Amino acid sequence: MSYSAAEVERFVYCPLSWALSQRGETMDAVLQAGEKEHAAIGTRISTWRGVLDQHHAALRISLYLALTAASAATLALEVVLLDFEGAAPWLLMSMSLLWLFISLGFLLRAIWKQDQARDFVAQTGLVHGELAYSDLDKPGETLRSERYAISGRPDYVVRRGDEYLPVEVKTGRTPDAPHDSHLMQLGTYCVLVEEVYGRRPSRGYLQYPERTFEVPFTADFRDKVLETTLRMRLAQMTGVIHRNHERVGKCRGCSRRALCPERLA
Repeated sequence: MSYSAAEVERFVYCPLSWALSQRGETMDAVLQAGEKEHAAIGTRISTWRGVLDQHHAALRISLYLALTAASAATLALEVVLLDFEGAAPWLLMSMSLLWLFISLGFLLRAIWKQDQARDFVAQTGLVHGELAYSDLDKPGETLRSERYAISGRPDYVVRRGDEYLPVEVKTGRTPDAPHDSHLMQLGTYCVLVEEVYGRRPSRGYLQYPERTFEVPFTADFRDKVLETTLRMRLAQMTGVIHRNHERVGKCRGCSRRALCPERLA
């Protein structure tokens, strides 16, 4: 049995809600509204990706032109050392300087685009870093761990140096502290990032509308995630699955309350 990060989140929220989703119950308007909000954030990610693509393109062109200019200058120097008569050395040197100036122009454009991307991230509340993966502006590849039989598609992943950090976007009301179910979903993404990219992330991020929480990914947190997936397998094998709370408000906010035999409201 393999579980997705979204299933882990649903199980921690309420095992009975998770069991109903396992039976193929459809989402209601609450979840559909959340999808619309995610789509709006996806538009921001798309803009961010576009600016970064322009930065990388300008940087590549600058590098190629600089290498061409260096080659032309080297060739001009060799021609001069060979006492070659004519305008060839001056032509090569002139071309070298021209390519060098154009290269500088593209380098300045690359720096400008990098600053533009950084400012855009700050203005929109996105987590800063190099965008390495996104499932918001276009479908991302599903990250999988055969060892732990889990999978998932984080909303986006940023790279800082050689470290990859997952970010999960949550819509609706911003809580004073992250919900346990959201933490477990983020923790599952951290395990997947570790498996796919080959290095354990030091943290992950839960991005709510009004605040972003930085969550350390400790060894204890990792163990808790894997323990949760074991409890899911045990519940599915035994069929013993019940509501895990006594909160009326939680039942009211559940997308499957109309079908739940143990609902409180």
